[in-house]
Order: sequence, then C-alpha cells, then structure tokens
Amino acid sequence: MDFQIERRATRNLITFFISKMLTSLGFTVFSFGISLYILSITGSALSFATNIVFNVVPRALAAPFAGYVADRFPKKRIVVASMTGITLSVVLLIIHTWLFGLSVVAIYTITAIFSTIGAFNGVAFSSAIPNMVGKKRLQKALSFNQISYSIGGIGGPVIGGMLYGFVSMQVFLISMAVAYFIALILEATMDFTLFEQHQKREKESMLQSMKEGVKYLKEKPLVKSLLWMNIWLNFFNSAISVGIVFILVEQLKMPSTNVGIIQGAGAVGMLIASIYLSVRSDLRRPLIFIRRAVILACMFIGSIAIPLFFDFSKELTFVFYMMVLFSISAMNICSNTPIGVLIQRSVEDHYRGRVFGLIETVSVGMGPIGSLLFGALFDFIDAKFLFVGIALTLFLLMMHYANRALRIYEKNST
Repeated sequence: MDFQIERRATRNLITFFISKMLTSLGFTVFSFGISLYILSITGSALSFATNIVFNVVPRALAAPFAGYVADRFPKKRIVVASMTGITLSVVLLIIHTWLFGLSVVAIYTITAIFSTIGAFNGVAFSSAIPNMVGKKRLQKALSFNQISYSIGGIGGPVIGGMLYGFVSMQVFLISMAVAYFIALILEATMDFTLFEQHQKREKESMLQSMKEGVKYLKEKPLVKSLLWMNIWLNFFNSAISVGIVFILVEQLKMPSTNVGIIQGAGAVGMLIASIYLSVRSDLRRPLIFIRRAVILACMFIGSIAIPLFFDFSKELTFVFYMMVLFSISAMNICSNTPIGVLIQRSVEDHYRGRVFGLIETVSVGMGPIGSLLFGALFDFIDAKFLFVGIALTLFLLMMHYANRALRIYEKNST
C-alpha cells in the first residue's frame, strides 16, 4: 500500500512539474507577444502599462475570494474548472480575432479574465500541493515550481519573439491554447487528495470565513513572521527590477543587448538554485539556511552600487552585473523556497487556501507599489546611495523576522 502511495505521489510530482512548465511558458509567450503587439499598433507606453494593470489588479482583488473557495470546495474541481476557463478564453479570443481582428480592448478584456481566473487556479494549486505530493516532497515540489517559472522566463521571450516574427497572431494564440489544453488534461489526471486529512467544515459566510483566516494567521506567529519576510523580499525585489535597468541604461549607457543578457543571467541564477534545491535532501535547519541566503542577497544588492563609486571598464561592468544579478536571483530562490515549504508545513489543510489567498494578494500587490515608489526615489536620490540604503534596510528587516521565526521554530521543535 505504501509503495502504491509513493508511486502515485511521484507521478503527481512529475505531472505537476510538466503542467506548471506548460502554463508558465504559455503565459510568458502570450505576455511577451501581446506586449509587442500593443506597442506595434499603438506606439504608446501608456497602453502597454495599462495592460500590466489589467494583469495585476484583478488577480490581487480575486485572491482572497479564491482562498475562501479553495477551503470550501474540492481543490481539484477548482483547478480543472479554472484551467478550462482559461483555455476557453483563449479559444474565444481566437474566434474574435478571426471574425473582427485583434483589438486593444479585446486584449485588455482577456488579460483581466486570465488574471481573475488565474488567481483561483494559483491559490487552489498552491494550497493543494501537500495533499498531492506529501509534506516530505514539498521542497522538491516548490523547487520544480520555481524551475518551471525560470524556464518560462528564459524560454518565453525567445519562443514569443520567434512566433511573433514568423507566424500570424491566430497561429500564435492557437499555440498557446494547445499548451493550456495539454496542461488541463494533465491536471485532470492528478490525485489532489492523496495525503488529504479529511476534516468536517463548519458552514459559515464568506466574510466570516475570511475573518477566521486572518484570526488563524494572527495565532500562528511562525507563519506570520515568514509571511512578513516574504512581503519584504517581494517589495525590495521591485527596487532591484527598477533600479538595475535605470543604472544600466541611464547612468552607464549600456547597449540594450547587454541589458537583456544581464537580466537573463538572473533567470539562469533562479534556474540553477531551483535545480539545486530540487535534488538535495530536505533542509535540516531551514531558517539558518534562509538567514544565510538573505545575508548574501543583501550583500549582493549593496554591491550593485560598486561600479558607480569606482571607474570600471565597460567589459568589467558587464561581467560584474551579470554575476551580481545571477547571485541575487539565486539567493532569492534559496530564501523564498524554504519559506514556502515552512508555510506549507505549518498551515492546516482547511486554512491553507485562505492563507495562500492572502499571500497571493500581498505578493501581487507589493510589486506595483514597490515599482512606483522606487521609480520615484531613483529620480530624486543618487542610485548608488539608494542601493546601499536598500541593502541595509532589507538586512535589518530580514534579520529581525528571521531571528524571531528561528526562536519560535526551535521552541516548537523542542
């Protein structure tokens, strides 16, 4: 019996990875191609930015409701229904394009639909991972999830650029629909209840359920500390996304090709760190590992300012920033993945959807807020001093929450 469960868990893990890779590639290819299309027909950066808003805001607003639904109804049903909705949305966009052509309004509409339905799919999937693979495979599963995003980040623009340049938009969308349909079939074959602990759910309204989720989180100091660590990492990562491009393009006048290669080095760093965590054994002291990764990440963030203090050659500057972005991205994976594993292991199944719905809302929302804030700060504060300040602030915040989480974790373990 145990052998059968182990085999089904392994099958779930492999299917999960392939499904996530297909959806990640599909969405990245779609986003890249649609961005090029919007810019080509409007020539407006505002139109491009508006599409980003339609991608972010609905997902952030829908995530708390998705968390409630994930805790009230079978997660497999939610995942399959939401993926069916996403696939049908692409098919409807294809039909609309054939009949009326592809318009900006249609793109905004489909982006908002993707974002809303994607929140339900993402939250249900995230909260179901321990039930599909078991808690001892969580590190591997979350690492596989990161690998799929890294592959999407590296391969998506390449595939999207090739499709956009050589085929019609209809063929472009059909390719995406096929990828999502295959992912849907794979998800429908997965066992979402393999390790599920059945508990009787009390009937309560959506508002009461959400209040219970917040109350539960307040009573979980370890999860609360880990959540704050996740929030601050996401917030300050937006500073890196905005600031590194600002420095390379505006201050160092680096060619766009080199900027793209440097950003690609970050995706490679994520991929290698994810592969490392997927093949190694479970971390015996995860919070010590997280703390070391955060310290290194803060050091690398601070080092972004070094070429602005000293006169580096163009070649050395290029190589330096490749190494720095590679290292920052790798350390982010080495901190975020164990944080995710600890949260998954610490939250009971019947609260997991609401907790991950809250995490989804905060994580998605902090990116745009951080981008706007740091975008304004880089216009008024010297970038080299700002990056030193960012590194120090992040270091102090993360050490505070990491040390608090470590004390709680060790107390609970004794």
